[in-house]
Formats: sequence, structure tokens, C-alpha cells
Amino acid sequence: MRAAGTAFLLLAPALAVAQGRPAPSGPLTLPQLQELARQNDPRTWMARAQVDNAQGKLDELRWAVFPKFETQLSLAGPTPEARFNKGGPDASSPVIGHPTSILDVTPGSQCWFCGSLGIGLGATVNMVLPIYTFGKLSAGKQATEHLVGATTELVKRAYDQAVFDVTRAYWGYQTTREANKSVVEVRGRLAEYRQRAQKLLAERSDQITKSDAMKLDYLAEEIEARTAESTKNAALALTGIRLIIGKGPEDRLEIVQQELPQPPAQPNEDEMLRKALQQRPETRAAAEQVKARMALLDLERTKLWPDLAIVGTATWNYTSSADYPQTPFAYNPYNQKSAYAALALRGSFDIPQKLARIRQAEADVREAVAQQSGADHLVRLEIRQALGDLNEARERVVRYTNESTIGKQLAIQAGLAFDSGLGEARELLEDMLLWARADGEKFKALFDAQIAWASLQKAIGGL
Repeated sequence: MRAAGTAFLLLAPALAVAQGRPAPSGPLTLPQLQELARQNDPRTWMARAQVDNAQGKLDELRWAVFPKFETQLSLAGPTPEARFNKGGPDASSPVIGHPTSILDVTPGSQCWFCGSLGIGLGATVNMVLPIYTFGKLSAGKQATEHLVGATTELVKRAYDQAVFDVTRAYWGYQTTREANKSVVEVRGRLAEYRQRAQKLLAERSDQITKSDAMKLDYLAEEIEARTAESTKNAALALTGIRLIIGKGPEDRLEIVQQELPQPPAQPNEDEMLRKALQQRPETRAAAEQVKARMALLDLERTKLWPDLAIVGTATWNYTSSADYPQTPFAYNPYNQKSAYAALALRGSFDIPQKLARIRQAEADVREAVAQQSGADHLVRLEIRQALGDLNEARERVVRYTNESTIGKQLAIQAGLAFDSGLGEARELLEDMLLWARADGEKFKALFDAQIAWASLQKAIGGL
């Protein structure tokens, strides 16, 4: 409940958004609460978002065969003058009337920020289209597909946890309500006996002493303390249910009233373990994680090889203050138009670093295998724990039910004897205490049996 409460506070703004199906009308049953928990518990929202994130990564890899274009646009200025001298005959030439040399430039082109300044425009487009990656693309797809599978299983785990938490809160509410009925019955009988004791004390009867009357008052205070505890637990259970199913404090919440059922029959341990190992989300997610790590290891190994790709570049530059010589032998970055495409090998020679990353990926695979083994061990332990708790709760229900029946009979007999003047207050007090204790333990055992059954369902991977 603490985890659900924390998630609720973190995601409170999102709770205003309508989720899932319309809320059912009337008192909510346990299956309805479980379905609302699957839809509205913040932990399930986060798990579904992780699946969407992994699916987005897979879609990104599937589009890796699409050409990648990198475009750069530029605007520069002021740009210096770079022009040829197109004037008349060169006066410094030894030959009279000799024209100006083609390499002569204007005076403004001989220094920065001289002459007529201008602006420059440019555009460059680079294109890369992978053709063959020596397995990089397929390994990346496999790793991401297994990532999607692992996060999908974790969504199921979030569903199971939300269902378990709301089930626990539901049976906590029902247990508190049923126990409160028993407390009311004990309180009513005790009030009658206290009145009888006060009357006997007023008559100076030898049947009861002042100490016996004080013990009855002590028992009454104990009953009231249990009533306060019962009220607190009921409010806590309802708050937990509200948080898990996504209802705000102002929303009306009505829970169907249900008596605590008897514990279910003890299932076969081998059958439960077989189901758990097959369908438990944690084990399936661990298996997907191992496959993803192995695919990532293959990816690191394929990075030792280059990529075969088609590459291309297109460039266009224009400068308003520069001339463009009409010759293929001059390089003019001020005014340029060019484009090409080629078949290329793309790679890097950081071999030591790549080998180190391969060792890291191998270690990650071993770690994932260890986590998978740990998940299997945890499943076996949880199955054994849930079956043990269920068996213990079943035994306690039988014993404390018998104790409660016996204690109630003793209390009734002691009360009749006390009313008739043949019994002592001490005996009545002891029998009332036995009845109250056994009744409380009976309801606790019934609650523990339902929680043990819910834990077993969660341990095998759901209802």
C-alpha cells in the first residue's frame, strides 16, 4: 500500500484522465475491483509506458534501412571581396597594350573587409544508405524484440501485483467488518454483566467484590480499544482500495459486503510449481532478458566489421562578393556546385575498445543467466511460502473456530451462573476473555487464508 500511495502521489495529475472501461455502478465486488486495479493502478501505467518505449525503439531499428540525410544550411556575412580585375590594359606591362592577366584581382580583393562586401549562402546534404552491416541490424532487432517481450511480461507482473494489493485490502475491509460484528456482540453482553455487577455491589452481595467489578471495567476498556483498532483498519483498507483503483477522496466508493469464506483446499505443490515456472512473468521476463543480452553480445562482435553503404554528398555555395572562374582547374569555395554518390565501407579502427566492449557484453550475459536462475529459485521459494501459509491458516481456522465456539459456550454458561447468583465474576471474566481472544484469532486466520491463496495465485503468475 505504501508503494501504491507513493505512485499515486507522483501521478496524481494523470488520474484525472479517464482510463479503461466505464466504472461499474452499485457496490463493487472483488472481481470488479481487480479489473479496476489492472486499468488504473499507476504501476500498470508505468509498465505499459515502458512497453511503448521498447516498441518505439524496435520501430526505430526497423527504419534503419531508410536513407539517413544530414542537411546543413548556412548564411554568412559580411564576406570579403574576391573579384578579378576586368579593367583595361595593364600600365605596368612592358608590352604596350597588353591586357590584364587573368590572375589579377581588384584592389579590394587584396585585403580583408576592403572593397565591396557581400553575403554567402550555402547548403550541404550528406546521405548514407546501409546495404550490408554484417549482422549489426539483425542483432539489434533481435535484442529490441526481446526487450519488448521482457517489458510485456513486466506489465503482467504489474497487473498481478495490483490485483494482489487490492485483494489484500478488500479482505482486510471484510475482516474488519465481520470482526466488528463480533465485538459488538461481546460488548453488549459485557454491558449487561457490568450492570449486574453494579447492582450486586450496591446490594453488598458476597457474589462479587469491588476488584471483580474493576476487572469487568478493564475488559470493557480492552473491547473499546479493539473497536478503535478495527475502525482504523477499515479506513486504511478503503484508502488503499481508492489509491489502487484510481478513485479520489471525493469519489463515492461502496464495497459489497461479503462474509469471509472458508479456506480453499490445499493444492498440489508439484502442479503449482509447474504452472509457476511456465507462466510466471518474472521467469519469462528473465528468459527474454538472457536472449536480449546474447543478441547484444552478437551486436558487439559484429562491430568489428565495417558497414557496406551507399554514401552521397551534394553541395551548393554562393557568395555575392566573389567571382566564379569558368575553369575546371580552379577551386572556388565561394561559389560551388557539386554532387556525388559512391559505394563505401564505413568503420573504425578502435579494435581494443571494441574487444573490451565484447568482454563487457559477455559479462552481461552471465549476469542475465544468473538472474534467470535466481528468478527460478525465487519462484520455488514463494510457492513453498504461499503453500505453507495456506496450510497453516487452514489449521488455525479449524482450531480457532472450535475455540471460539467453546469460549462462547463457556461465556454463556458463566453469564447464566452469574445472573442466577451461583457463579463468580472471576470465572465470567476469564470466559469472556477466552471468547474474545478466540473470536479475534479466528477472523485473523480466515483473513490469512485468503491472503495466502492470493499470494499463491500471484506466485503462479495470476488468477
